[in-house]
Amino acid sequence: MVRTREFDPSSALQKVVDLFSSKGYSDTSMDDIVRATGVSRYGLYGTFGSKRELFEQALERFADRMGKQSFLRLLEPDASLQHIRAIFDERIEAMSTCGENRGCLLCHTAMELAPHDSEIQAVLQRFLKRMSKAFAVGLESAKRKGDVKADLDVETAGEFLTGACFGLSVLARAGFSREALNGFVDNTLQSLTG
Repeated sequence: MVRTREFDPSSALQKVVDLFSSKGYSDTSMDDIVRATGVSRYGLYGTFGSKRELFEQALERFADRMGKQSFLRLLEPDASLQHIRAIFDERIEAMSTCGENRGCLLCHTAMELAPHDSEIQAVLQRFLKRMSKAFAVGLESAKRKGDVKADLDVETAGEFLTGACFGLSVLARAGFSREALNGFVDNTLQSLTG
């Protein structure tokens, strides 16, 4: 007789994402994960593998869910600067409503693991390149509409917006107010419009 799982792996993985986002990889123990998910070590290892494998799945989940629909909107032919602003607004909303858990798993990982772990570094670079490319595509559309400077280098500006998105996460983690975060985004986007 096959034993059925007594927990929802998707729900447990989201709790792990939140935990790693808040504490980072090194400061999160398996005991922390067991407490946060309510799942036994046996259940976690049987479903996700080791702590490292669980972390990699959490990283993929975080990257996949981080504004995915908003970024997909940037690939549409009618994308505008408003669509780009919506991505930042969603990030501000998410970071302003999560209390102490204002962390960004990608920022934590870039600072903590990427300098010493080439596999993790490669995962982050792939994600950041996709993000920059989506911004660049959206900016090209916005440029055709006259939303941004006519001479804007959209590739470089896409990388700039990617950096700004992660800078926003750092500011939120440092306790900056929603008003300050909005001001940061306003100034960032104004730099593209001339």
